[in-house]
Parts: sequence; structure tokens; C-alpha cells
Amino acid sequence: MKSLLRACASTVALLVLSSCTTTNMVQTWRDPNYRATQVNRIFVIGIMPNDAYRVTFENALAQALLAKGFQAATASSVFPPGQLDKEKAQQYVTDNKVDLVIVQRLTKKTTEVYVPPTAYYTGGFYGAYGYAYGGGMAYSPGYMSEETNVVAETNVYSTSTRPETLVWSGQSNTFNVQGAQSAAQSLSASLVADLITAGILVK
Repeated sequence: MKSLLRACASTVALLVLSSCTTTNMVQTWRDPNYRATQVNRIFVIGIMPNDAYRVTFENALAQALLAKGFQAATASSVFPPGQLDKEKAQQYVTDNKVDLVIVQRLTKKTTEVYVPPTAYYTGGFYGAYGYAYGGGMAYSPGYMSEETNVVAETNVYSTSTRPETLVWSGQSNTFNVQGAQSAAQSLSASLVADLITAGILVK
């Protein structure tokens, strides 16, 4: 029984470790009057206080776009760290004939989750029998665990007008975040798929 419980515990631990980060689009909006045209070049801007995270999320989105055949550049690869200069960014968009600008603003939400205590029998089959008389039990105490989600607001602007026009906006929640890279990849894959479905990313 004890070995069986250990095997079960190992299986549960394996499932937890192999669980995937997932992203759900909570809310989306598309300009009903926007007529999509062929998209070649996209400029990705991440807005977050941590420069390392900004690079990770911008690069993940650029890679997801490149995988679908779109040319993509990131703000972190073009400009130095720090607050992005609006005029320089607009000049870059014009000079490089960028079709769409994607701006992402991210926040991290951490909540505490209570994991209840567990108990199992010890001492072979007699442990289970002896439990009725107050013996043969081992306990694992309950504990608090942190669960991290990444909440993102993404706006997509068309450069076909001046100033640029907001053509799509979405809010998403990325669950079971194990690290910045997994969150960035999950968010980027979900976002690009949604933009293709919405007719914003058109080849």
C-alpha cells in the first residue's frame, strides 16, 4: 500500500511538472469598418517595467509572427533600454514601411492557493487495520502555494492612416505560468492565431 501510494504521489508530481502554460483570450474587439490588406512588416512594442521580461515577450511574439511568414521587428532590438521615444518610434515605422504596430502591456498577478494536508497508511496491510485503533498513519501537512498568471492587454494599429488607427484590441489571461519564457510563448501563439482568425494578419 505504501509503495502504491508513493507511485501515485510520483504520478501526480509528474502531471504537475508536465502541465502546460495556457492562454485564454478573455475579451477581443475588432474595428468593423477596417478592411484588412496584405501585411508584410510588423513592429512589436512591449510595455512593462522589467527590461528582461520585455525582451522575452517581444522576441516570443516576433518569433510567432515569423513562423507564420510575417516580417517582425521588436522595439528592444531597435532602441536602447528605457522609455521608448514616441517620435523616433514613429519615424522607424515610416522609414521601414511597417504595416501594423502591436503594443502589449503586461501585468503579473500572483495569488495564494491552499494545498490541503494528505495522509497515508504505513506498515503494510496491518497499518490500515491499525489505523482504526489510532496507529499506522503518516501525515503531510497542508501549505500555501503561489499561483502566477500573466494578464495582457494587446492593441494592434494600422499605419495606413495618420495617426495610426486602432483596428484590434484584446485582453488575455495566461495561466499556470512556470516562467517568463513559457508565458511569452503561450501568449504569443494564442495572440497570433486570434489575429489570423480575425482577419488582421493577412498574407
